[in-house]
Amino acid sequence: MTILLRDAETNCLVSTHTHFLTPEHSMSKQDRKLLEKDWSRIRGSMQGLQSSGKSFGIMRTAKIKTMGNMGASLQHTFRERETPNADEDRLQDNTILVGAATSKEVMAAWHKRAPDKIRSNAVHGLEYFIGGSPERMKDMTDAEQNAYFEDALNWIKERHGEDNVLSAVVHRDETTPHMTVMTIPLDDRGKLNARSFVGNKKALSDLQSNFAENVSEKYGLRRGIKGSTARHERVQRVHGLMRTEGAVELPERIRGSLLGGRKETDEEWRVRASSEATDRVRALLLEMSAMQRSSDAKFTVANQLIEKLEDLVKATSDDLNATRTQLTETRDTLLRLKSSLELADMGKDTNDALKAHDQIETWILDGDLSLLKDAAGSQIKMARIAEIYDRVLPPETPLTDEQKRFERALDTTLDAMAERRTTKQKDSARVEIETHPLPHVRQALQQMTEDRMGEPFAMDAERTAFRSEIESSLSDDEVDALRGGNVEVLAPILGDWLDEADQHRLALSYYTHADVEISNNVLRSVIDRLADLENDETHTHQERGPMH
Repeated sequence: MTILLRDAETNCLVSTHTHFLTPEHSMSKQDRKLLEKDWSRIRGSMQGLQSSGKSFGIMRTAKIKTMGNMGASLQHTFRERETPNADEDRLQDNTILVGAATSKEVMAAWHKRAPDKIRSNAVHGLEYFIGGSPERMKDMTDAEQNAYFEDALNWIKERHGEDNVLSAVVHRDETTPHMTVMTIPLDDRGKLNARSFVGNKKALSDLQSNFAENVSEKYGLRRGIKGSTARHERVQRVHGLMRTEGAVELPERIRGSLLGGRKETDEEWRVRASSEATDRVRALLLEMSAMQRSSDAKFTVANQLIEKLEDLVKATSDDLNATRTQLTETRDTLLRLKSSLELADMGKDTNDALKAHDQIETWILDGDLSLLKDAAGSQIKMARIAEIYDRVLPPETPLTDEQKRFERALDTTLDAMAERRTTKQKDSARVEIETHPLPHVRQALQQMTEDRMGEPFAMDAERTAFRSEIESSLSDDEVDALRGGNVEVLAPILGDWLDEADQHRLALSYYTHADVEISNNVLRSVIDRLADLENDETHTHQERGPMH
């Protein structure tokens, strides 16, 4: 059968042939499935043609390259910032389909999904805009719009995975209803990889086609022209006339033909000629406007640069003056200090102190661990060493193997000293360290209990850490008392009260393994008392006999 159809774009009648299926015609399941799919697309296109104006589906993607950009976009989505094109009275008409109701909560969801390691140039999010031509969206009922947005959302979920769709919001407080979807572009390896979803221009064009075939065409929203860089044909034509030279040429009349082509009437020609002339004038106006904007922009940038240069010159001049003043004041202070020290007969001591400071810098540069060993018992000395270290080896300075070993030992010592009190740290990352269970103290006590002749520590760094744990847990007076033989100051060091035998065991380990200077009388007194206590423990156990 021959059927006449009217082409929607040319307004001409075209003929087509079709066959009606009779009951004796058989159709496979695959053929029927293809027929139903194509018919769904045809029906959607017919709905678009029947509505007024153009009926295009809109699916755009935007790369979110920083967390700041993502926060700003989400604040717009949830109307947490001023949105001039949104009607506040219709805010309640917006619908959240996926995710939380605030930008902060969605950002928190992103952090939960994000990988531990992120490249500096990684795209953090892909935002989708789903909409359609205003005329067609207005003709659709709320139920049809909801169905369209739900299908589009499912299409995005299939591409990204449901867990990677962080937010989906339908906006009806603007002129044309649309949906905004925020996703985290994780690939199959769990890495941020936006390229695998949008790729290059061809991949993005294929993405537009796939969206139209699977979603928008079912609702009468066709795909836009492939490769088109303009939103409307008229806009494209106007921009095409820009930068053209010469007078405006009027179009020729369309003459009739023997094949049935209709001759153009005078009225039709005047309308067409007027349209093309108007487009040319608009192009000229646009070109002039663009030139004006460009000139204004360049003038503004020039003024801004001049202002910045003037500010820089003024600031530089002020800084130089301030630096000169500061240097003059410092010089005067040093001269007064030098005179005062000489009058007090301390000039030689001062020179010796400066030489000692230079020597410390040399030891740090050489990675000499004996410097830490000698200073481990003093918080003030360790703090000064940390300050000098940061000055002579600032962050990002390449380190030798010896300097790396020195840095690790410095960190270990400072951390150990901070386990029971807050002390000055080597850098801001170690401002305060929580109390730990003094592992080196416990290790020393256990070794002394099991084998008094054994060595609890194999490395100098461990012995230094042990000494730091002991002395940072005590006050300066208690440290002096311990070195004088008063072992009772160790009783509360591990939280639970140590008995007298454990006090002496721990004190003996401190005297013999922490590299401290102890008098022979104190050492002998502690050894003798520990022997008596252990003998008493042995006799008590023998008198009680084995327990059943």
